[in-house]
Amino acid sequence: MTTAVPVLLVDDHVLLAQAVQFALRTAGIEASVVAPDSADAVLTAARAVAPATVLLDLRLGVPGGTVLDGLDLVAPLVAAGCTVVVLTAEPAGSVWGTALQRGATTVLAKDAPLDRLVETVLTVRAGGDPLPPGRRQQLLAAARTARADETARWAPFRRLSPREDEVLRRLADGMTTAAIARASFVSESTVRSQIRGVLTKLQATSQLQAVAAARRTGWLDAAGR
Repeated sequence: MTTAVPVLLVDDHVLLAQAVQFALRTAGIEASVVAPDSADAVLTAARAVAPATVLLDLRLGVPGGTVLDGLDLVAPLVAAGCTVVVLTAEPAGSVWGTALQRGATTVLAKDAPLDRLVETVLTVRAGGDPLPPGRRQQLLAAARTARADETARWAPFRRLSPREDEVLRRLADGMTTAAIARASFVSESTVRSQIRGVLTKLQATSQLQAVAAARRTGWLDAAGR
């Protein structure tokens, strides 16, 4: 006999999701697979069956070749009334801690045996904590440390004005001063002034050095953070 509260599997690896689904159903747990076509699609499916237990992969390929960050789905899923168990290939550390910070009940390595995954789901649904004593605090501490390091690393970039940040990103795309001016409908002298602002705030001696720093710190991938 299957349980009334379902499990939703959010994973772009179809064969793995089907294997997990079969293991859960064998254990008497109703489970269905949700294709991660978009964040809205996942949240709509979850809200339709909440309260559900959601097994969530953190790296989700979506149509168009882009990747959806599962971390961004944790808090909305919890707000929708779901219990979130994160499955990830990321090594145990700050990413696991971040998932817990955002409301995940627990995190499990994606290569864990299926019987352990089923045991984890059963423990969570019974209100237990599958993590060993002290492990949760270790992971949360790792997330706090990583966040502090990120804040320090990105501090100079956060001093950039929106226009300076845009200019830096366009320089990283290989655009010339003239091309940036045309795209922004401003004069080249204005763009040169903005570039000087970028170099000053980043303490860089050249455009190449500024772009290299932005790539090295991950700032170019951090739009909107």
